Amino acid sequence: MKNLSITYWMLLFFICLILWASLFDINQSVRALGQIVPSTTTQIIQAADGGVLEKILVKEGQVVKAGQVLARLEKNRASANVDEGQSRAVSLSAALIRARAEANEEAPVFGKALKRFPDAVAEQKSLYEQKKKGLEADLANLREALVLAQDELKINEKLFATGDIGQLELIRAKRQITDLKGRINSTRNKYLQDARQEATKLQEELASQRFKLEERESVLFHTALTAPVAGVVKSLRLNTVGGVLRAGDELMQISPTDVGLLVEVKVMPADVGLLHIGLPVSVKIDAFDYSVYGALNGKLDYISSDTLTEQGPTGQAITYYKARIQLIDDHANKKLNLSELKAGMTASADIQTGERSVLQYLFKPIAKAFQGAATER
Repeated sequence: MKNLSITYWMLLFFICLILWASLFDINQSVRALGQIVPSTTTQIIQAADGGVLEKILVKEGQVVKAGQVLARLEKNRASANVDEGQSRAVSLSAALIRARAEANEEAPVFGKALKRFPDAVAEQKSLYEQKKKGLEADLANLREALVLAQDELKINEKLFATGDIGQLELIRAKRQITDLKGRINSTRNKYLQDARQEATKLQEELASQRFKLEERESVLFHTALTAPVAGVVKSLRLNTVGGVLRAGDELMQISPTDVGLLVEVKVMPADVGLLHIGLPVSVKIDAFDYSVYGALNGKLDYISSDTLTEQGPTGQAITYYKARIQLIDDHANKKLNLSELKAGMTASADIQTGERSVLQYLFKPIAKAFQGAATER
């Protein structure tokens, strides 16, 4: 009777255990290892146009602000090129104003912008007066010749009326007047046409010169290498003042600090089928003891579209998918603040893929074994 009672109690215990195992759910997750990375990639500081290194104003490991000057390149040559380009652009601008004035038969007005360049203005004013006087002198000579030809025609008309000269002489006198009038018009028209053509050519040259000047100003501007973001200087490539940097050469890198942090992890190919964007993640930071500081909450933000391969510590190839986890600042963890995290800290992430009962968890190995046995010959 006593043995029967024990049997009943054991049977009841196992029934309760099975009921509990079938009703109690546990989280199912994928474990992945990785490290904290900035949400903005490392910024590379390059010499856009090359030059000679004049000053290095920072050291490796130094914290810098956005816009802070990191290094300077020698700028004497660049500055001289800008000055030369500006002088050429001013000369072309003044010449264009003068040519347009000639084409419109009006006096040139150089405006306030060119008042700072009196030499260029004076040169074009002098040229305008010179060309205008030349035109007026040519026209005056032709008009004087026209008056003489008209007087000659009047005399010839009288002589023709008395029969002292023939009709041929009269025709010649009239033709001379027509030719002189044509030369007056053509001289004036040629002056205007030459002015229009010169204005068109000067406008094209000025546009080209302004483009060149922008390039030269860009070269001068980039002699001061500045930090695009706040961060920490790393990988300083050149420490020698006077060293030569070619266009595109890397001088240093800036690891951003005033940006959000992500956890970048490696997911094994066998696990990636269980994942999708938005899954909740529990992140443990190796630098902070989990038993003391607990874990941080996050969500799966990115999964690479293809596998990546790298060499493992023993030389074997490791294939994985890259995934990124966005940390959530929900203040659920009172002991660990996101501001305490730094790029490069290692971490482990438990990506929660769903729930299953304890019974399913216990029977999964048995089900796998039966499935494998069923496929054997």
